[in-house]
Amino acid sequence: MTQLKLFLARRGLLAALLIVALFAATTASAQTERRTFCIYDPIGANGFIFQALQDYVLQANAWGYKLDTRAYTDEAVAANDLKAGQCDIAALTGVRTIRFVKFAGSLDMAGGLQTYDQERTAIRVMSSPKAASYMKEGGYEVLGVVPLGKAFLFSRNAGWLDSIDNIAGKKVAVLSYDKQASTLANVAGASPVGASIASFGPMFNNGSVDLAYAPAFAYNALELYKGLGENGGIADFVLGMLSGQLVARDDRFSDEFAQKSRSWVFENMFDSTLRQVTGAEAEIPERFWVRINGERTTNYRNMFREVRQKLWEQNWYSHRMQTLLKKVRCNSDGGLAECSLDTEGGPVN
Repeated sequence: MTQLKLFLARRGLLAALLIVALFAATTASAQTERRTFCIYDPIGANGFIFQALQDYVLQANAWGYKLDTRAYTDEAVAANDLKAGQCDIAALTGVRTIRFVKFAGSLDMAGGLQTYDQERTAIRVMSSPKAASYMKEGGYEVLGVVPLGKAFLFSRNAGWLDSIDNIAGKKVAVLSYDKQASTLANVAGASPVGASIASFGPMFNNGSVDLAYAPAFAYNALELYKGLGENGGIADFVLGMLSGQLVARDDRFSDEFAQKSRSWVFENMFDSTLRQVTGAEAEIPERFWVRINGERTTNYRNMFREVRQKLWEQNWYSHRMQTLLKKVRCNSDGGLAECSLDTEGGPVN
Protein backbone atom coordinates (compact mmCIF):
# COMPACT_ATOMS: atom_id res chain seq x y z
CA MET A 1 0.00 0.00 0.00
CA THR A 2 2.84 2.42 0.84
CA GLN A 3 4.50 1.79 -2.53
CA LEU A 4 1.18 2.39 -4.30
CA LYS A 5 0.71 5.76 -2.54
CA LEU A 6 4.29 6.73 -3.42
CA PHE A 7 3.71 5.80 -7.08
CA LEU A 8 0.48 7.84 -7.23
CA ALA A 9 2.20 10.77 -5.53
CA ARG A 10 4.97 10.69 -8.09
CA ARG A 11 2.43 10.47 -10.91
CA GLY A 12 0.71 13.52 -9.47
CA LEU A 13 3.97 15.45 -9.29
CA LEU A 14 4.86 14.54 -12.87
CA ALA A 15 1.41 15.59 -14.04
CA ALA A 16 1.76 18.90 -12.26
CA LEU A 17 5.18 19.52 -13.78
CA LEU A 18 3.82 18.68 -17.22
CA ILE A 19 0.97 21.14 -16.80
CA VAL A 20 3.40 23.88 -15.70
CA ALA A 21 5.68 23.17 -18.69
CA LEU A 22 2.78 23.28 -21.13
CA PHE A 23 1.53 26.54 -19.64
CA ALA A 24 5.00 28.10 -19.86
CA ALA A 25 5.39 27.02 -23.49
CA THR A 26 1.95 28.38 -24.36
CA THR A 27 2.69 31.68 -22.64
CA ALA A 28 6.06 32.03 -24.41
CA SER A 29 4.41 31.27 -27.75
CA ALA A 30 1.75 33.91 -27.06
CA GLN A 31 4.42 36.50 -26.24
CA THR A 32 6.45 35.84 -29.41
CA GLU A 33 5.05 37.61 -32.46
CA ARG A 34 6.02 36.66 -36.02
CA ARG A 35 7.26 39.34 -38.39
CA THR A 36 8.69 39.24 -41.92
CA PHE A 37 12.26 40.53 -42.30
CA CYS A 38 13.29 41.36 -45.88
CA ILE A 39 17.05 41.69 -46.30
CA TYR A 40 18.63 43.33 -49.33
CA ASP A 41 22.04 41.87 -50.11
CA PRO A 42 23.43 42.08 -53.67
CA ILE A 43 24.92 38.60 -53.17
CA GLY A 44 21.74 37.12 -51.69
CA ALA A 45 21.54 34.78 -48.70
CA ASN A 46 25.27 34.01 -48.95
CA GLY A 47 26.27 37.69 -48.76
CA PHE A 48 27.89 39.23 -45.70
CA ILE A 49 24.93 41.57 -45.04
CA PHE A 50 22.43 38.72 -44.84
CA GLN A 51 24.78 36.60 -42.74
CA ALA A 52 25.68 39.46 -40.39
CA LEU A 53 22.00 40.02 -39.59
CA GLN A 54 21.45 36.49 -38.32
CA ASP A 55 22.65 37.53 -34.87
CA TYR A 56 20.09 40.32 -34.94
CA VAL A 57 17.38 37.79 -35.75
CA LEU A 58 18.33 35.77 -32.67
CA GLN A 59 18.32 38.86 -30.47
CA ALA A 60 14.92 39.97 -31.75
CA ASN A 61 13.53 36.56 -30.86
CA ALA A 62 14.77 37.01 -27.30
CA TRP A 63 12.81 40.27 -27.20
CA GLY A 64 9.58 38.66 -28.39
CA TYR A 65 9.68 38.92 -32.19
CA LYS A 66 10.24 35.89 -34.42
CA LEU A 67 11.67 37.29 -37.66
CA ASP A 68 11.13 35.21 -40.80
CA THR A 69 13.93 36.25 -43.15
CA ARG A 70 13.79 36.68 -46.94
CA ALA A 71 16.83 37.49 -49.08
CA TYR A 72 16.51 40.05 -51.89
CA THR A 73 19.12 40.78 -54.54
CA ASP A 74 17.05 43.68 -55.91
CA GLU A 75 16.73 46.53 -53.42
CA ALA A 76 13.84 48.17 -55.27
CA VAL A 77 11.75 45.02 -54.85
CA ALA A 78 12.52 44.87 -51.12
CA ALA A 79 11.58 48.55 -50.69
CA ASN A 80 8.33 48.09 -52.61
CA ASP A 81 7.43 45.01 -50.59
CA LEU A 82 7.99 47.05 -47.42
CA LYS A 83 5.62 49.73 -48.74
CA ALA A 84 3.06 47.08 -49.69
CA GLY A 85 3.13 45.54 -46.21
CA GLN A 86 4.67 42.28 -47.38
CA CYS A 87 7.69 43.08 -45.21
CA ASP A 88 7.40 44.28 -41.62
CA ILE A 89 11.06 45.28 -41.55
CA ALA A 90 13.62 45.59 -44.34
CA ALA A 91 17.39 46.00 -44.50
CA LEU A 92 18.05 48.73 -47.08
CA THR A 93 20.78 51.24 -47.93
CA GLY A 94 20.61 54.74 -46.51
CA VAL A 95 20.30 56.15 -50.03
CA ARG A 96 17.00 54.27 -50.29
CA THR A 97 15.94 54.96 -46.69
CA ILE A 98 15.77 58.73 -47.32
CA ARG A 99 12.40 58.16 -48.98
CA PHE A 100 11.07 56.55 -45.79
CA VAL A 101 12.77 58.44 -42.94
CA LYS A 102 14.54 61.56 -44.20
CA PHE A 103 16.65 62.17 -41.09
CA ALA A 104 18.18 58.68 -41.09
CA GLY A 105 18.54 58.43 -44.86
CA SER A 106 20.35 61.76 -45.03
CA LEU A 107 23.30 60.17 -43.22
CA ASP A 108 24.54 59.00 -46.64
CA MET A 109 24.66 62.51 -48.10
CA ALA A 110 27.32 63.51 -50.63
CA GLY A 111 30.60 64.22 -48.88
CA GLY A 112 28.81 64.35 -45.55
CA LEU A 113 31.48 62.36 -43.71
CA GLN A 114 35.05 61.36 -44.57
CA THR A 115 36.15 58.89 -41.87
CA TYR A 116 34.75 55.91 -40.01
CA ASP A 117 35.36 57.70 -36.71
CA GLN A 118 33.06 60.47 -37.91
CA GLU A 119 30.48 57.91 -38.99
CA ARG A 120 30.70 56.18 -35.60
CA THR A 121 29.92 59.50 -33.90
CA ALA A 122 26.95 60.19 -36.16
CA ILE A 123 25.45 56.71 -35.76
CA ARG A 124 25.96 56.84 -31.99
CA VAL A 125 23.88 60.03 -31.90
CA MET A 126 21.22 58.53 -34.16
CA SER A 127 20.99 55.39 -32.00
CA SER A 128 20.55 57.24 -28.70
CA PRO A 129 17.15 57.62 -26.99
CA LYS A 130 17.35 61.41 -27.49
CA ALA A 131 17.15 60.92 -31.27
CA ALA A 132 14.24 58.44 -31.16
CA SER A 133 11.62 60.90 -32.43
CA TYR A 134 13.75 61.75 -35.49
CA MET A 135 14.10 58.09 -36.47
CA LYS A 136 10.37 57.82 -37.16
CA GLU A 137 8.40 59.36 -40.01
CA GLY A 138 5.25 58.70 -42.01
CA GLY A 139 4.51 55.28 -40.53
CA TYR A 140 8.11 54.02 -40.75
CA GLU A 141 10.91 53.80 -38.21
CA VAL A 142 14.61 53.02 -38.49
CA LEU A 143 15.59 50.32 -35.98
CA GLY A 144 19.34 50.24 -36.53
CA VAL A 145 22.19 51.60 -38.65
CA VAL A 146 25.51 50.00 -39.66
CA PRO A 147 28.37 51.17 -41.93
CA LEU A 148 28.56 49.74 -45.45
CA GLY A 149 31.73 51.52 -46.49
CA LYS A 150 33.07 54.60 -48.19
CA ALA A 151 31.84 55.37 -51.69
CA PHE A 152 34.64 55.96 -54.20
CA LEU A 153 34.70 57.15 -57.80
CA PHE A 154 35.77 54.37 -60.19
CA SER A 155 37.14 55.52 -63.54
CA ARG A 156 38.03 53.58 -66.68
CA ASN A 157 40.94 56.01 -67.09
CA ALA A 158 42.97 56.93 -64.01
CA GLY A 159 44.13 60.19 -65.64
CA TRP A 160 40.61 61.59 -65.60
CA LEU A 161 40.75 61.72 -61.79
CA ASP A 162 43.68 64.15 -61.68
CA SER A 163 41.33 67.12 -61.99
CA ILE A 164 37.62 67.75 -61.65
CA ASP A 165 37.81 69.49 -65.02
CA ASN A 166 38.62 66.15 -66.64
CA ILE A 167 35.27 64.75 -65.53
CA ALA A 168 33.34 67.25 -67.64
CA GLY A 169 31.53 65.54 -70.50
CA LYS A 170 32.21 62.03 -69.18
CA LYS A 171 29.31 59.60 -68.75
CA VAL A 172 28.77 58.56 -65.13
CA ALA A 173 26.36 55.90 -63.90
CA VAL A 174 24.04 57.24 -61.20
CA LEU A 175 21.27 55.45 -59.34
CA SER A 176 18.04 56.68 -60.89
CA TYR A 177 16.41 57.37 -57.52
CA ASP A 178 19.47 59.13 -56.01
CA LYS A 179 18.96 62.85 -56.56
CA GLN A 180 22.25 63.79 -54.94
CA ALA A 181 24.23 61.70 -57.44
CA SER A 182 22.65 63.35 -60.47
CA THR A 183 23.09 66.79 -58.87
CA LEU A 184 26.76 66.04 -58.23
CA ALA A 185 27.25 64.89 -61.82
CA ASN A 186 25.66 68.07 -63.15
CA VAL A 187 27.80 70.32 -60.93
CA ALA A 188 30.91 68.48 -62.14
CA GLY A 189 29.79 68.87 -65.75
CA ALA A 190 29.46 65.12 -66.29
CA SER A 191 26.60 63.40 -68.10
CA PRO A 192 24.53 61.31 -65.65
CA VAL A 193 23.25 57.99 -66.96
CA GLY A 194 20.43 56.37 -64.98
CA ALA A 195 21.18 52.95 -63.54
CA SER A 196 20.18 50.55 -60.77
CA ILE A 197 22.39 48.72 -58.30
CA ALA A 198 22.01 45.66 -60.50
CA SER A 199 22.90 47.43 -63.75
CA PHE A 200 25.61 49.99 -62.96
CA GLY A 201 28.34 47.34 -62.64
CA PRO A 202 27.78 45.84 -66.11
CA MET A 203 27.44 49.35 -67.57
CA PHE A 204 30.84 50.32 -66.18
CA ASN A 205 32.47 47.05 -67.16
CA ASN A 206 31.29 47.10 -70.77
CA GLY A 207 32.16 50.75 -71.32
CA SER A 208 28.62 52.12 -71.51
CA VAL A 209 29.71 54.68 -68.90
CA ASP A 210 33.13 56.15 -68.10
CA LEU A 211 32.69 56.52 -64.36
CA ALA A 212 30.76 54.93 -61.52
CA TYR A 213 30.67 55.38 -57.75
CA ALA A 214 30.61 52.39 -55.42
CA PRO A 215 31.92 51.04 -52.10
CA ALA A 216 35.01 48.85 -52.08
CA PHE A 217 33.13 45.55 -51.79
CA ALA A 218 31.75 46.15 -55.30
CA TYR A 219 35.28 45.73 -56.69
CA ASN A 220 35.01 41.94 -56.29
CA ALA A 221 31.28 41.40 -55.78
CA LEU A 222 30.36 43.24 -59.00
CA GLU A 223 33.68 42.54 -60.74
CA LEU A 224 34.43 46.23 -61.29
CA TYR A 225 38.06 45.30 -61.89
CA LYS A 226 36.92 44.32 -65.38
CA GLY A 227 35.93 47.91 -66.09
CA LEU A 228 39.13 49.27 -64.55
CA GLY A 229 41.23 47.10 -66.84
CA GLU A 230 44.86 48.16 -67.12
CA ASN A 231 44.30 51.93 -67.26
CA GLY A 232 41.57 52.51 -64.70
CA GLY A 233 41.76 54.09 -61.29
CA ILE A 234 39.82 54.78 -58.10
CA ALA A 235 39.90 58.21 -56.47
CA ASP A 236 40.54 57.87 -52.75
CA PHE A 237 38.42 60.95 -51.96
CA VAL A 238 35.30 59.78 -50.12
CA LEU A 239 32.15 60.66 -52.04
CA GLY A 240 30.03 59.66 -49.08
CA MET A 241 29.73 57.11 -46.29
CA LEU A 242 27.22 54.41 -47.15
CA SER A 243 25.08 52.81 -44.49
CA GLY A 244 22.76 49.86 -44.08
CA GLN A 245 19.53 50.65 -42.25
CA LEU A 246 16.76 48.54 -40.75
CA VAL A 247 13.51 50.22 -41.76
CA ALA A 248 10.29 48.98 -40.19
CA ARG A 249 6.60 49.70 -40.37
CA ASP A 250 6.34 51.36 -36.98
CA ASP A 251 2.96 49.86 -36.09
CA ARG A 252 4.47 46.36 -36.24
CA PHE A 253 6.98 46.85 -33.40
CA SER A 254 6.76 48.40 -29.97
CA ASP A 255 8.59 51.62 -29.10
CA GLU A 256 10.52 49.70 -26.44
CA PHE A 257 11.73 47.19 -29.02
CA ALA A 258 12.65 49.97 -31.46
CA GLN A 259 15.00 51.69 -29.01
CA LYS A 260 16.48 48.42 -27.76
CA SER A 261 17.10 47.50 -31.39
CA ARG A 262 18.90 50.75 -32.29
CA SER A 263 21.14 50.53 -29.25
CA TRP A 264 21.90 46.84 -29.75
CA VAL A 265 22.73 47.24 -33.45
CA PHE A 266 25.18 50.07 -32.73
CA GLU A 267 26.84 48.31 -29.80
CA ASN A 268 27.02 44.84 -31.36
CA MET A 269 27.15 45.27 -35.13
CA PHE A 270 29.04 48.48 -35.91
CA ASP A 271 32.54 47.07 -35.39
CA SER A 272 31.92 43.66 -36.95
CA THR A 273 30.39 45.23 -40.07
CA LEU A 274 33.19 47.78 -40.24
CA ARG A 275 35.77 44.98 -40.28
CA GLN A 276 34.04 43.55 -43.35
CA VAL A 277 34.05 46.82 -45.29
CA THR A 278 37.61 47.83 -44.40
CA GLY A 279 38.72 44.33 -45.35
CA ALA A 280 37.16 44.86 -48.78
CA GLU A 281 39.04 48.16 -49.14
CA ALA A 282 42.30 46.40 -48.33
CA GLU A 283 41.69 43.84 -51.11
CA ILE A 284 41.87 46.47 -53.86
CA PRO A 285 45.38 46.49 -55.40
CA GLU A 286 47.41 49.59 -54.58
CA ARG A 287 48.03 50.34 -58.27
CA PHE A 288 44.40 51.35 -58.77
CA TRP A 289 44.29 54.04 -56.08
CA VAL A 290 44.63 57.65 -57.23
CA ARG A 291 45.58 59.81 -54.26
CA ILE A 292 43.61 63.03 -54.06
CA ASN A 293 45.49 65.61 -51.99
CA GLY A 294 46.48 69.26 -51.77
CA GLU A 295 44.59 71.60 -54.09
CA ARG A 296 42.63 68.71 -55.59
CA THR A 297 41.21 67.88 -52.16
CA THR A 298 40.13 71.50 -51.72
CA ASN A 299 38.46 71.49 -55.13
CA TYR A 300 36.59 68.27 -54.36
CA ARG A 301 35.46 69.63 -50.99
CA ASN A 302 34.22 72.86 -52.56
CA MET A 303 32.26 70.92 -55.16
CA PHE A 304 30.58 68.73 -52.54
CA ARG A 305 29.76 71.76 -50.39
CA GLU A 306 28.05 73.36 -53.41
CA VAL A 307 26.04 70.18 -54.01
CA ARG A 308 24.94 69.90 -50.37
CA GLN A 309 23.91 73.57 -50.31
CA LYS A 310 21.83 73.12 -53.47
CA LEU A 311 20.09 70.13 -51.89
CA TRP A 312 19.63 72.06 -48.62
CA GLU A 313 17.76 74.71 -50.57
CA GLN A 314 15.68 72.03 -52.31
CA ASN A 315 14.93 70.40 -48.94
CA TRP A 316 16.16 67.03 -50.20
CA TYR A 317 18.16 66.26 -47.08
CA SER A 318 17.02 66.57 -43.49
CA HIS A 319 18.30 69.98 -42.35
CA ARG A 320 18.79 68.56 -38.87
CA MET A 321 21.08 65.84 -40.24
CA GLN A 322 22.98 68.31 -42.43
CA THR A 323 23.65 70.50 -39.42
CA LEU A 324 24.71 67.48 -37.36
CA LEU A 325 27.17 66.20 -39.97
CA LYS A 326 28.69 69.65 -40.47
CA LYS A 327 29.34 69.78 -36.72
CA VAL A 328 30.89 66.31 -36.83
CA ARG A 329 33.20 67.33 -39.71
CA CYS A 330 34.25 70.55 -38.04
CA ASN A 331 34.80 68.90 -34.67
CA SER A 332 37.20 66.54 -36.46
CA ASP A 333 38.94 69.32 -38.39
CA GLY A 334 38.20 72.85 -37.23
CA GLY A 335 40.43 74.25 -39.98
CA LEU A 336 38.00 73.41 -42.77
CA ALA A 337 36.91 76.49 -44.68
CA GLU A 338 33.24 75.54 -44.40
CA CYS A 339 33.31 75.75 -40.59
CA SER A 340 33.19 79.56 -40.74
CA LEU A 341 30.77 79.79 -43.67
CA ASP A 342 27.06 80.47 -43.49
CA THR A 343 26.13 77.20 -45.22
CA GLU A 344 24.19 74.13 -44.08
CA GLY A 345 22.85 75.76 -40.96
CA GLY A 346 25.51 78.42 -40.41
CA PRO A 347 29.04 78.62 -38.96
CA VAL A 348 30.19 76.03 -36.44
CA ASN A 349 31.64 77.69 -33.35
